[in-house]
Amino acid sequence: MGGISMKKLFLVVLLVVASFIFSVKISVLCSPDNADALKWLAQEFMKKNTDIQVEIVPLSWEVLYPKLLQDLRSQAGSFDAFTYDVMTTGAVSFGLVDLGEFMKQHPELVPEDYDLDDFIPQVLEESGKWQGKLIGLPFYNNTMLFYYRKDLFEDPKIRQAFKEKYGRELTLPTTWEEVVDIAEFFTKKYNKNSPTEYGIALMFPRTHTLFYMYLLFFGEYRNAPLGIMRHGTADLEYGEYFTADHKPAFNSEEGLKALEMMKKLMPYSPDPLGSDYGETIEYFNQGLVAMVPQWTGPYLIFKSTLGEDKVGIIPMPGRSVSGQWALGINKFIPEEKKIAAFKFIVFATSKWADKNKFLKFAVAPARISTLKDPEVRAADPRVPALEVTYVTQTHRPRIPEEPRLEDITVETFSKILSGELPLSMETLNDLAKKWEEILGK
Repeated sequence: MGGISMKKLFLVVLLVVASFIFSVKISVLCSPDNADALKWLAQEFMKKNTDIQVEIVPLSWEVLYPKLLQDLRSQAGSFDAFTYDVMTTGAVSFGLVDLGEFMKQHPELVPEDYDLDDFIPQVLEESGKWQGKLIGLPFYNNTMLFYYRKDLFEDPKIRQAFKEKYGRELTLPTTWEEVVDIAEFFTKKYNKNSPTEYGIALMFPRTHTLFYMYLLFFGEYRNAPLGIMRHGTADLEYGEYFTADHKPAFNSEEGLKALEMMKKLMPYSPDPLGSDYGETIEYFNQGLVAMVPQWTGPYLIFKSTLGEDKVGIIPMPGRSVSGQWALGINKFIPEEKKIAAFKFIVFATSKWADKNKFLKFAVAPARISTLKDPEVRAADPRVPALEVTYVTQTHRPRIPEEPRLEDITVETFSKILSGELPLSMETLNDLAKKWEEILGK
């Protein structure tokens, strides 16, 4: 009995010591591509804030989003802070702390050099705000860039062969029309002397990926002068899928043209309907393709495998699409946890953190000061492309109905690309009617 009592006493002492060291423990849910940076930042934060323990919990996007909604709707408060994707902003907004009000109530918690005005304005507006309220702090300003095999594009023999075949120079593409010839040229089926098996790696699977990939093509036509004349300037909460007065915009000539271009490029890509994020990274990494539209993160993989001299980066032909992530605080947790969570997310989105997470983990910057930093500009060739992309990219809907709109759209687009449904205005009008039913219009 005496041995058992000593054991219990030892456990009690451990608990007392632990509670003394960490008076507050918070859990932070995040997507895997944010996790390494957040874990490192959590360690750096806890060195300076020994009374707060931060646990980073990575979850895949498919698991993270439903878990967030379930917990917020139940008001269970089983987690304290989380990263949320820009397209889910409207859906999760009801369960987030109003950070503007929180800062007014706790001005002592806001560092003097934090500087909200240093965030890229559009990023702060899109990922941090909802209906005028500040509900999150921008953390991962993700966007899509166009990667290409720099060594192949600069090879004199390849350049000469391209000019002989197409009657023009092999230049870096600025439109998807230009990409078509280049993709054909680098596909062995159409050019037996091609150094790569395929020209481009495309990801058009029946997942949320297809929903944002469509905007790479639609955005170029939707934001052209004629597209603006027909549909108006996009509302940031609704994105380019909608007209300025919040009606579907894709059931139009611009919408048809985007799908036609996607189909036109498919023969030059390995398994476009069956490939997703991971597969297209591998295709480029293994030298199977000459070009790939991808997010900012894979650059470090390409650089380490292929070598920096072989990886070129330019803005997306046409328009890119935003994929930002912000850090928010669960509205349904105790005040002491809100304070601890606020301290952490402010630290994780500070100027110092924004710069270092980009340099160490390729987590794209959300602050102007990071983009202008001489060390950053010298260290990372993505910066010039990011500067252009951030002010020209397209946007997905952020409204609460987005997940339902996405589901039915991905199904229709996938069937169009596979030939199960006709690529016609009638097909797009049928989809638009389903959208209007969901939106209650």
